[in-house]
Order: sequence, then structure tokens, then C-alpha cells
Amino acid sequence: MVVPPSPADPVPAGPSPDPVPPGGARPGAAAGDASGPPGQGGAGVAGRRTWFLVDLDAFYVSVEQRRDPSLRGRCVVVGAPPGSRGVVCSASYEARRFGVRSAMPSSRAAAMCPGLVFVPPDFAAYERASAEVFEVFRAFAPRVTPMSLDEAYLELTGCERVHARKGVVRPWLDVAGDLRADVLARTELSVSVGIGGTRTVAKVAANLAKPAGVLEVPAGAEAAFLAGLAVEELPGVGETTRAALARLGLVRVGDLARAPADVLERALGRHGLRLARHARGEEGDDDDAEPATRSLSRETSFERDVADTERLAAVLSDLAQHACAALRASGLLAKSVGVKLRDASFRTTEARRRLPEPTDRDRDVLAAADAILRQRHDGRTPLRLVGVALHGLVPAGDRTPGLFDHLETGSGGPAAGRLDAALDALRARHGFGAVVRGRAIDGGGDVPPGRARHR
Repeated sequence: MVVPPSPADPVPAGPSPDPVPPGGARPGAAAGDASGPPGQGGAGVAGRRTWFLVDLDAFYVSVEQRRDPSLRGRCVVVGAPPGSRGVVCSASYEARRFGVRSAMPSSRAAAMCPGLVFVPPDFAAYERASAEVFEVFRAFAPRVTPMSLDEAYLELTGCERVHARKGVVRPWLDVAGDLRADVLARTELSVSVGIGGTRTVAKVAANLAKPAGVLEVPAGAEAAFLAGLAVEELPGVGETTRAALARLGLVRVGDLARAPADVLERALGRHGLRLARHARGEEGDDDDAEPATRSLSRETSFERDVADTERLAAVLSDLAQHACAALRASGLLAKSVGVKLRDASFRTTEARRRLPEPTDRDRDVLAAADAILRQRHDGRTPLRLVGVALHGLVPAGDRTPGLFDHLETGSGGPAAGRLDAALDALRARHGFGAVVRGRAIDGGGDVPPGRARHR
């Protein structure tokens, strides 16, 4: 049943594949349906912040479809071929109707979806496309917080007059429609937009709006909008946290919002209190200090298991350089580096090392990843997968300049940053493989197509 929106209902615009979302939102409503006073799809609610979460739709696949229009409207995945051990990095919405999802083994995806087209990943192309889209974002909003190559928070608090037309303040849905149109016109890529008074609400709204849609949660409707959702729909609730909440009988966001604070703190510490605040549609002072995206990673599976530590180090170096390039393209720094190792029996080990300071520089990350590998791998155990993850992501503006940076020519100084920027420019023009750092060269043909994750 289609429910007309009330002042407490989220207000969508554009197509959505979902049934009626929580709170009674109407899929497919036009942006004009939301015009009205503040709090009913309008702008300018006093004391309320305004966040857009903008998420590119099936990003990797969309970039490949832009490059090869014959792929549009077809079942397409970016990932390793089905005869390999690899997985799906990204799937078109046509393929998703058959149950194909990212991180699924490619062989399983091929079995589920007859005629599925596999395209090998080209991370350098995705990084260039991301930079194009973020140019549009930065021209549109004074504060842009990248969360990954294909996702960013835009804060538009106080920008009502900036986006007014002929002196008339417009609903945020109309403004978001302009943003979608600008991105599409300039990049041929589609985005979905969630709008809310907190980043959590905007993120959830964007997820419900996909693909190619816009969904706003008006002021005062946040708790009702979230209440009926499963707790895992909240950013920050992974499988471990979901299981802990389930043991407390908390399966819906509304359950979490009403849970006693002492119970949550005993089970999950401060993280539990923070999640409860988000479940109520609230945001505290500490939320500004921590981005919702926790990590960015690159990992790859080998066609044949590899036991030689030097060959593994070469592959890990290549993955780390890809991850650092993506980090710089997203305007982020990492506080720690993680390495994942999976052996032939599928036993997986992961280890992290905290960096002296947040960084996006290749040499810092390469040194940390190499040290972890040599500490954790015995030089004899064959591995089927290795990966690098960058954790504790913060905006690049959080880098603290050193007192003697102007004299430093090593890994931490500005010379290293200029070298990374020069490498990024060369790779953007000639492809990522045109120039790689030392150890990655030793990998030769052992570096297979990798997969990316942003969490």
C-alpha cells in the first residue's frame, strides 16, 4: 500500500527498488511533492544540521559501463573470472536481481546468473572517476568528508541561500536533485542521496534510496524512521555487535534506542551508548571526530598458493600502493595498517600496526605492512590470499605538521608527499602499472587482479 507522506514521514524522490521504507515513505515520489515548510521536505529548520550522504550507484560497474556503453542494461560484474579463485568486486543492479553480490566467489556468481559478463578491475580508472565526482561535490558544499572512493558526506548546514533560486529557499530534495543532475552531466555516473539531520540518518536514507534516488528524513521524524529497521542497518553494527545485541534481545533499531544505558555499556562499552544515541536519531560532539568509514582495503587471491615470503611481500607492496592511492584520492589519512593472510585451509589471520601519525604516504604504509608480514608468515606455509587494510581513517586536514618537516627528505617529509603526488599523476595518465615502487616490481606476474573494500 502506498502511504501519503505526513509531516513525520521520510520524503523520497526518484526511483527506488525498495518497498515502502520505514516511516511510510513513498517510493518514486517526485521532489516537488516534498515542497513545503521546514520539516516537511523544506530547508532551514532552526538548530538542525543538514547532511547529505552521497553514494555512487554500483560504482566500479558504472565506470566500466561509461567506458563501454554496450555493457549498460546487462548483468555485469567487476571481478576475477569465474574459473579463478577470485571474487566479485561490484555487481550491476541487473545482476543483483539474480542474487549476485560483492565479495561473492566469481564461480558462484556465474552459476547464479546465466550470461553474466565479467570485467577485470581497473582501480586506477576508478580513482580517476572518483576525483571527477568529488570535484562536483566540492563545488556544491563547503564541507565534504570523503568516506571512500564512491561515498562522501556533504554538510549543507546554513547553505539554504546558497542554493536558493531567485531568492526563494528551496526544499533540500530539489537541491539534491540538482546535485544528482550535475554529477550525471559532468561524469555520466549516477548517485543516490540521503538527507538527514545526522550523518547516521543520512547514511541509512541513502541506502534506502538506492539506486538513483533521493530520500529525506524531515526534522522530528528520525527516531520513527529508524525504529523498524534491523539493528545491522545502522553504521557501526557489524556481525559481532549484531550478535551481542541479539543476546540482549535487541534486534530492531527501536529496541536499541529504548535499551537501558547501563545494560548497553556493560555489553559494548562506550560504543553501545553511541549506537543508542544514533538509534534515537541523535548525534553528539564526539561524532564529528570519527568518520563512519573505518577502513579501506585491497586484497587478492592467488591462482596457485604462494609460500615464498619475498613473492608475498611483492604482492603486498602492490596492494598497499593501490590502497594508498585510493586513500589520497579520497582525501583521507590512516592511523594504522593491517595485513590479512589466508592459507590453503582457509584459516585467516589478521594483524595491525599503529602508525606514529596519520598518513597517506606509500613508504610509511609499505614499511608497516612488510614488517607485519615478516612477523606473521613463517616462510613455509602456502597462502591463497593476502590483503592490506588501512584503519582509523580521518580527513587529510588532520595531519599535524612536524617542526622540522621542511628539512625532512625521508618517508615522512614533504618530499615523500610530492613523490606520491607525482606517481598518482603518472598513473592517472598511463595506468597504475606504468610506475610502481621497488619491491612490487619483484612480484612480476604473481600480482593478480585484486578486490577493494571500503567499510
